[in-house]
Amino acid sequence: MKKGEYLFRVRSYECGADGLATLSAICNYLQEAASLNAEDLGFSKLNFNQQGENVSWVLIRLVVKILRYPAWNEEVTVVTFPRGGRKIVAWRDFEVKDADGQTIVLATSEWMLIDLSTRKIVQIPSKVLEACQFGSESVLGPEPFTARLKYPPRASNISAGPFAAQRSHIDLNGHVNNVHYVEWLLEPHETARPSNIEIVFRSETLAGETVHVELSKGDDGKNYHRVFAPDGKDHVIAVTIG
Repeated sequence: MKKGEYLFRVRSYECGADGLATLSAICNYLQEAASLNAEDLGFSKLNFNQQGENVSWVLIRLVVKILRYPAWNEEVTVVTFPRGGRKIVAWRDFEVKDADGQTIVLATSEWMLIDLSTRKIVQIPSKVLEACQFGSESVLGPEPFTARLKYPPRASNISAGPFAAQRSHIDLNGHVNNVHYVEWLLEPHETARPSNIEIVFRSETLAGETVHVELSKGDDGKNYHRVFAPDGKDHVIAVTIG
């Protein structure tokens, strides 16, 4: 199976005041490349819908390692490929390269299929799993995901929000797009330029719902984040470095 390569140019509205692409912009590139590659390989949301199946991919986990943030007007190429899967999960990796071919971002992700009518997870078709068997080891090593990522509550938690899920936040799957969670969870962060981020998406947010954000600084030097509903239910748990 050939890896997909997709070219992006960093737009001015995707940059912060420092002239560098935001983390959410980079995550958007990864998301778009994943969608385009799934389309090229024949198992995108559109492909499923054309076959009469009302299912779509949803992102469950994402780990991103930033070696360098690209600057405004810079061209970057996202190389992506599915690296395997089993029953209800599939994995996809990414490598972002600059115009000189230097790697500036590495990422890996975990996906599931949901029935858009019932909002329930469904089994991935065997033909899709067969097409996903590209390689077993992630670009981030043999164990890229934290086994049980937890948010450590502290008295000194930094809060942000509440934020309302607006119609403009809703994507093709009918819920808040994963990149908006990245924007929300970084609100309490002083720099918003982490070198590493790991995100676990636990439940969806729909238009009109409200979320809150907390940041806890761990003893290990990492920043722990959560995006949660007013009743305390977690939508997202994340950890950042830097």
